[in-house]
Amino acid sequence: MQSERMYAALKGLGKEARLVMLPYEAHGYKARKSLLHVLWEQEQWLDKYLLNDSDTQVKGE
Repeated sequence: MQSERMYAALKGLGKEARLVMLPYEAHGYKARKSLLHVLWEQEQWLDKYLLNDSDTQVKGE
């Protein structure tokens, strides 16, 4: 419920947002497939917002 509200609020402000809800999972993830998917989602986020962001590069690199 809170995740859905946060997602709606961000979208309402015109922000980029992604809400991933996995079937048969509640607050925590137990199924191996779900855990692997969550790790994949996190890696995609890190790649998009950290690795490809020139503002996060250390000066001199």
